[in-house]
Amino acid sequence: MFGPIVCLAVGILLILVFILYLRLHPFLALATVAIAIAVLSDRIPTHEALPLVARSFGEMMGNIGILIALAAIIGKCLMDSGAADRIVRAFTRVFGPGRENYALLSSGFVLSIPVFFDTVFYLLAPLARAAYARSGRDYVLLICSVGAGAAITHALVPPTPGPLAVAEQLGVSVAMAILGGLLCSVPPAIVGGVIYAKWINRRMPVAPGAALGVSEADLSATAAKADHELPGLFLSMLPFALPIVLLAGTGIARPMTDNAATLAWLNVFGDKNLVFMLGAGVALWLVLRQRTAGLRETMVQLEPAVASGAVIAFITSAGGAFGKVLAAAGVGEAIGTAASQWGLSLLALAFLTAALVRIAQGSATVAMLTAAGIVAPALETVELSYHPVYLMTAIGLGATGFSWMNDSGFWLFGQLTGLSETQTLKTWSASLTIMALSGILWVALLTRILPLM
Repeated sequence: MFGPIVCLAVGILLILVFILYLRLHPFLALATVAIAIAVLSDRIPTHEALPLVARSFGEMMGNIGILIALAAIIGKCLMDSGAADRIVRAFTRVFGPGRENYALLSSGFVLSIPVFFDTVFYLLAPLARAAYARSGRDYVLLICSVGAGAAITHALVPPTPGPLAVAEQLGVSVAMAILGGLLCSVPPAIVGGVIYAKWINRRMPVAPGAALGVSEADLSATAAKADHELPGLFLSMLPFALPIVLLAGTGIARPMTDNAATLAWLNVFGDKNLVFMLGAGVALWLVLRQRTAGLRETMVQLEPAVASGAVIAFITSAGGAFGKVLAAAGVGEAIGTAASQWGLSLLALAFLTAALVRIAQGSATVAMLTAAGIVAPALETVELSYHPVYLMTAIGLGATGFSWMNDSGFWLFGQLTGLSETQTLKTWSASLTIMALSGILWVALLTRILPLM
């Protein structure tokens, strides 16, 4: 049997071997490693190893499973109803002609909160190509804006699965995770999606090449839709604005009252599953309102989104079980002691751990889950002078940067924009890395000037 540090090293090594070399599904890799660590640890009785993993998996699934499925439904409905396209057009009007990069950056930033990154990029990459077709310039600026806006909230703002699972492990409420994630997302998005994007755009005057899944017919159809065919802006944003408003509002209102009946109602309408169910209901209504198809056909079309959400819920729950096992193995105590002895802050540890796992195996979600599992137990032994939401954002930022050929997002970006591998490294990879580095500096500053304690 082995101590905490050996268990940690074995755990990380096994995850990398299983995912990189054996190509196991992340769920199988994380669940298998959790069981292996539970068996190897000298702090966990052998007869408790499997029950611990099962209980931890069930607890995490109970906390985030419904939420992830509802977020998947909201995202699919926003796409199918035309609400996502309406949001893009609204931002385009706000910033005006010639500033399409700001519109695409803002659209990606907003849409990637309720919609999975790959779905957002599938939507916005053709719009970037269409914008280039109208102006004939600044293609690199347009696509970097899309990538930066969508990537940053994908990693920092729930209900996207990665930050949602990290927030759960660190004990951060969903409302605080959303508000903190938004606060920490804006400056790095500007640095990567505006400043660096403009710089690299001047040095890479390229035109879009052939791209998978994007035909001229698709571009024409997107550009040809009349505004009256789309839902209004208020209704388009309501499916994800309503949950955010309810969570924030009830969170603010609770400390202001001690009336039992009022608190009971605030708890009801501040429940994360209920508010996102209300958002999903609004999103579904939008689809039915915009289409002639009936409810049964619409439900069939939602099945792929629910299935995708279920897979992600299983992966994140397995990651949560891995984290609980590391905590039971004493990793948190060892990490906290080591960080204190080495003078390494927990914030830096969170960022570096996520970044190293991201570089090694590519998946931002797996990097976030692994880093959270390592950092969360340390909270029991390290007293923070700032809110743990900043640890959540540090983990998300570490998992955002350093994307290269082992990341599916790298290939998605290159294929949908028509860039070569070298061009993708100079645009996508560099932009995300710059966002990660500038973002952790911003978070470190916030822990001092706005600790939220």
